[in-house]
Amino acid sequence: MRKLKKMGLIILILVILFGLMYALPKPKYENNNIWLKENNNNKVLVMAHGGGQGYYPANTMAAFKNSYNLGVDVLEMDVQMTMDNILVLRHGENNTGNIRHMSNCDTVIWKENYQDLYETCNFGYNYLNSDNEYPYRDMTSEEWIEAEVYLTKLEELFIEFGDSILYNIEIKADADAPRFETADALYDLLSEYDLLEETLVATSFDDISKYIVENYPDVQISTSQKEAQNVIIPAYTLTSIFYTPGAYSAVQIPMSFNLPVIGNLNLSTRLLTSTLHRHNMAIHYWTINDEDDMRRLIEIGCDGIITDYPDVLINLINE
Repeated sequence: MRKLKKMGLIILILVILFGLMYALPKPKYENNNIWLKENNNNKVLVMAHGGGQGYYPANTMAAFKNSYNLGVDVLEMDVQMTMDNILVLRHGENNTGNIRHMSNCDTVIWKENYQDLYETCNFGYNYLNSDNEYPYRDMTSEEWIEAEVYLTKLEELFIEFGDSILYNIEIKADADAPRFETADALYDLLSEYDLLEETLVATSFDDISKYIVENYPDVQISTSQKEAQNVIIPAYTLTSIFYTPGAYSAVQIPMSFNLPVIGNLNLSTRLLTSTLHRHNMAIHYWTINDEDDMRRLIEIGCDGIITDYPDVLINLINE
C-alpha cells in the first residue's frame, strides 16, 4: 500500500510538472505572422498545390491562372534553376530530379538551358484529366505553349500577379542540383519584385533552410523536415517551452508522418495546432484532397490547407 501511494504521488508530481510546462508561455516567432488564420480574418488559407494540379498540369501558367481566378489565397509551387540560371517552376522526381514523370523529356532541369526546355518539353504530356484522357499529349510545341503548359519561369508569375496574391515557394534540390545558388537567385528575384512580404519560402532540405536563415533573415520561411521534428516532438511531450522558433514562421506537414523510433504519428491534433499557435507559428497541411480531411483540419484550427482541388476547399469554407 505504501508503495502504491508513493507511485501515485510520483505520477501526480509528473502530471503537475508537465501541466506547468505546457501552461507556461512559449518562445515565439517574433515577427507579424501573416500565415496564421487569425491574421487572415480567421479564415483557413486556401493554398493551391502546384497551382491547383487537380485541374491543370502542375506548376504551369494554366494552373496558376485558373486558381487565381477561383480566388485562392496562396499559389503553392516548386522552384528549380536551369543551367543558365533561370528560376523555373517544376517539381521533378524525388531523389533524381528527372522531369519525365510530367513531360515528354527525359532529363533534369539544372543540366539544360531554359530555351531548350521551353521549346522541347511539353509539361502537360503525361497529365491525365478526370475523363481519363491526355488532353495535351498530341500537341505541337506551338500548341502547348499557347495552352500555357510550357516550362514556366517564376518571374512570369511575379509579372502576372504581383502582390495581389500570396506565394508559397518550395526549393527543390534533388540529387546534384544547385542548392545555395537557387536560394540566392530566389532571394534576388523576390527583392527585385518587392515580394518578400508576400512569400513563404519552403524546403525539406535542412542545409538549404539553415543557409537561408543565416544569410537572409528577412525571408519568411517554414521549417525543413528536420526542424519540423524539432518542434513536433516537444509539442507532444509537453516540453515545447524549450523550443525556440527563431526565423521559422510556419510548419508544413502531412496529416501523419513516420518518425524515427516513434513510428507513424498522427499530426492532425488540436494539441499540435494550439501549441504551434502559442509559438506564434502557423501550421499548414499537405496535400489534402478529401473533403472529410479538410473538415477535420478546419475543426482542429489549422491555418492553411494545401490542395490539388482548391475549389472544393473554397466551397467548404463558404458553407
